[in-house]
Amino acid sequence: MSCKTTSGMLQVSVPLILLSLALCGNTQAGRVAFYVVPVSPLEGETLELNCQCQYYYWWTKQDFTFYRNGKKIHSMKSTTDEFSYRIKVKSTDDSGLYSCKIDGSESQHVHVQVQERFAKPVLRMEPAAEVFEGLRVTLTCIAQAARRSIWLHYTFYRDGSALDTAPDAGGVYTINTAAANVSGNYACEAIETNSDLRKRSDNVHISVKEAFAVPKLTVYPEGQLVDGQWFKLMCSVEENLSEASLRYGFYRNGIPIQSPSDHSNSISEPARPADSGTYHCEVTGSKVRKRSNQLHLSIRRIPVSKPELVIQSGKELIEGDMASLICSVSNGSLPIYYQFYKGSSVELYWELSNSTKLVYNIETISRKDKGIYHCSVRNEVTGPLHSEDIEITVIVPVSDAVLIPRTNGTEIQPGDRLVLRCLVREGTEPQFIWYRDNVPLRNGSASSHVTADGGELVIHSFRRDSVGRYHCAAINTGTDGTIFNVTSDYIEFTLRARSYSTEIAASLVPVLLFAGLIASAWFIHRRGHTGNSSPVSQPKRSQASGEAAAASNLEYAVIGAAHNAENTAADIVYSVVTTKKRTESDRVKDLEMIYMLSVTQNRHTEQ
Repeated sequence: MSCKTTSGMLQVSVPLILLSLALCGNTQAGRVAFYVVPVSPLEGETLELNCQCQYYYWWTKQDFTFYRNGKKIHSMKSTTDEFSYRIKVKSTDDSGLYSCKIDGSESQHVHVQVQERFAKPVLRMEPAAEVFEGLRVTLTCIAQAARRSIWLHYTFYRDGSALDTAPDAGGVYTINTAAANVSGNYACEAIETNSDLRKRSDNVHISVKEAFAVPKLTVYPEGQLVDGQWFKLMCSVEENLSEASLRYGFYRNGIPIQSPSDHSNSISEPARPADSGTYHCEVTGSKVRKRSNQLHLSIRRIPVSKPELVIQSGKELIEGDMASLICSVSNGSLPIYYQFYKGSSVELYWELSNSTKLVYNIETISRKDKGIYHCSVRNEVTGPLHSEDIEITVIVPVSDAVLIPRTNGTEIQPGDRLVLRCLVREGTEPQFIWYRDNVPLRNGSASSHVTADGGELVIHSFRRDSVGRYHCAAINTGTDGTIFNVTSDYIEFTLRARSYSTEIAASLVPVLLFAGLIASAWFIHRRGHTGNSSPVSQPKRSQASGEAAAASNLEYAVIGAAHNAENTAADIVYSVVTTKKRTESDRVKDLEMIYMLSVTQNRHTEQ
């Protein structure tokens, strides 16, 4: 009969007890049964070892001992005929021959082969060759799982310290831009959460090499720089192992002073005080940026020189023109403070400029702008310094010429003095030209002269050859030989209505008066001897005939106006003097006039 239990109760009979008593303690084979579940476990699974006795002493405890490869791994006492022992296999090292013993009776050996749940991970790196600064480096952790249902996650280490990775990285760790500080020994660890099994890869060493050397900033020439001196900044890189394309950027006080370029000596210009500061350069290539040493530059300022003031369009300006006053210096540190003055103290304009010259524009020149000008300059080193004075002359074009006669009316007695004045409303230093009948008059003739300023025409004694239409013209000269001129209106002067015969008669009055007195005396004397006889009248007729003959040879002037047929201008009128021979009625009128003149003269004499 076998020794088995049912529902936890030992069912034995007296004969079985007697049989057990006879067999317990023997070491005969087949008395201990041993089996393992499973015989091919995965790492992390539980291995169940079952040890059972075929016959046992029910009234005493039995020693159960388990072995792996002959080494005891567990033992205990139990009053049962069967005992199970569970262990969790951790690795393939737990593989081997397992067995058990009960009170010295040993079971058969069962070979247990523990299989890897997942293989030891392998860390792979891309690129596998040399790693330079700026390159992208990818680390991949590869672990082969025994079953598809096994899910792994990974942790990466550098020099034994865990690195931050994304939860869903999937066994990949990326170094976007390699730098010297990422050099080290890298490893990855595969973890299966359910079994809490971890396996770490072998180390992979990453050594990041410099893509190019740290740049060095130098200045040429060395030493103290002065304002206006040319200088050059050079950013040099001694080694470029990665053969990357490099770009250079320059900075002053941390602010870029130009866009990055492939020129390592981009700055070459005259130094200015504003250029003083702390400089450095940065070089970029293959996603690597390196900063140079710092270099401090101090630009010494230069005193400003004496300014020079010039007028771009000349010192003589025409009213209405635009003028430009240019104040300039030959040297001096910028910025320069400029001031423009009219006279000694009237400030016209000021400005702080970063230029060695400044222009002040007068948009429209007027006569009030005439005067003395100068400019002054100063900078942070010296000043103020004043320029030489410069005078601006404003030329006012002549306008509105007017001819003014110093006489009443336009009819003049023969021999009168005539003065004509030519005036202009405005104009700088006008010159005058006089015309009679559109013909220029010469100055200093016997009959007339022009005053020193040219503004007056004086006719000493108005005569027949002085009759005509008078006008004047005023001119002055601007810049570049520009001539301005205006012309007055015409004034026509004529002799007053006095005949030429009257002039002759006036000169003959004394002679005729004397001859009349003689004739009267002779007539009275003759009449006293002869009475009123007819022969007395014959001489009278003869005398009258003689007088008529003499008078018929006299001429007199008739003054009038006529149009010049040869002149195409219909509005030009001139005075003419014509002579006529006297008629009989003219002789009678002349005799009457002579008689009246003689009577008048006798009355004056008596008085």
